[in-house]
Amino acid sequence: MKSHPSTGRRERVLQAVRAAEGAVGADELAADLSVHPNTVRFHLAALERSGDVERRDAQSMGRGRPRALYRPSAGAHEGERHYEMLAGVLATGLGHTEQGRTRATEAGYAWGLTHARSAAPRERDAVGELFRLLGELGFAPRRADAGTVELLNCPFRQTVAEHGELICAVHAGLMRGALAGWGAEAEVTSLEPFATPGLCRARLSEGAGA
Repeated sequence: MKSHPSTGRRERVLQAVRAAEGAVGADELAADLSVHPNTVRFHLAALERSGDVERRDAQSMGRGRPRALYRPSAGAHEGERHYEMLAGVLATGLGHTEQGRTRATEAGYAWGLTHARSAAPRERDAVGELFRLLGELGFAPRRADAGTVELLNCPFRQTVAEHGELICAVHAGLMRGALAGWGAEAEVTSLEPFATPGLCRARLSEGAGA
């Protein structure tokens, strides 16, 4: 699958934060990068969750909420991160057996469930919240119809070539766990890897909504 454009924009936001002299706000970053402030805020929130940046509130000079400022996280390293290698190591440890696929699904489910229960939802429904999560994780989701979610990017596309069944099992479990954690009526009934070239397709049960 091709890399999604949001990945490049997030990296540009991170580099801009690192290049700033001191803590910087979303409006300043948006002006420097020539993008909408809401786009910058979206990526800053994701970078804060990943531990790449830290947020602090500027001292308020009057009424209203203080302005959020961001700076690189203390101790954050700018070197290359071998997440694909880590995924491969963990997949090899699970083993390419039915038991390994079951354990991969359970691991993904546990992560999704924990995430959903620890993070307050920001969307109006659980499926919308799942879309937001998948977008932040780099899947580039697209709603084909009420019961179908298409994933235009795989964050572990290099690892899929060797460990596809295990990686996809983790992803399916993650989606199921997240929906369960948000109390959704809909469930992920199946995940079709590369249903068409460069696209995976998740099927949702009835209750997914329009």
